[in-house]
Amino acid sequence: MTYCHQFLSNLSSLTRFRLHTGNVNGYTQLKVRRFETSAEELSACLDLQLSSNPIAADFKENSCLLLCDNDHMDNYERDEIKITMKVFLSAWDVQQIDQAVTSLKEQLKTKDIEVLILSFPELDLIDGESEDDEHRRWFEKVKPLYTYMEKLVETSEIASIGVSDFSARQLKEVLEHFDVKPSINHVRLDGCCQVPPELQALANDNDVQLLVHNDPTPFPTNNIFKTFCEIDSGCQKAVCSPLFETTWLSRYSVWVRKRSIMTSKGYIVQFIRKHD
Repeated sequence: MTYCHQFLSNLSSLTRFRLHTGNVNGYTQLKVRRFETSAEELSACLDLQLSSNPIAADFKENSCLLLCDNDHMDNYERDEIKITMKVFLSAWDVQQIDQAVTSLKEQLKTKDIEVLILSFPELDLIDGESEDDEHRRWFEKVKPLYTYMEKLVETSEIASIGVSDFSARQLKEVLEHFDVKPSINHVRLDGCCQVPPELQALANDNDVQLLVHNDPTPFPTNNIFKTFCEIDSGCQKAVCSPLFETTWLSRYSVWVRKRSIMTSKGYIVQFIRKHD
């Protein structure tokens, strides 16, 4: 049995697994390219890693496969660095937040994370629903997820909460109803270069940072598995049946505090077997 077939045969026996890119900053091929979105960067990184690096064939159910060395984290004391993460959810599921945070802490060997930014799933549309009713339904979905993030702050697992692509109305709702206020609103400026004045004023009045991102909305997580189908043309059938889908994806950055430089950036993706 070839090395490729060993890996894919093991993969096909799992119901759940995770991939960790490790530090993508270590790849010169990625540094010299300009990516329009973070999804393009992740796809290029996985293409590079899965085609050029030896891949462990013996990882187990619920394990996380590290695709490159991550020992550079040991170059700094914990109080010298700041860890931020953004989690992209595929469903309104508190467990996805817990799994993503736990996985990152395990991979980076840390007990806490400075900033957790949550990208909430898209809300399913209902024909004929009013804007006010849609907003109320959205907030009912947000409540348990945000409440869980508050608990992570209370237990000191994370230091501050961030949200992503909130409108002024959505941000105001969260500011008014929760004790732990978001410190960041990640915004994408599609087709313009200016934050809406109402959102800008609300953020200024409540000490919320408006930080620009280039993440697609929604993040095309289910396209990630297609990369496996291209590992080896002779193994396509083995890996593409059964298929897997992504439940959550996280991106993290590690900053050296006093120098304000990014020493590491990486992605962790969780896959589960796709049900027919």
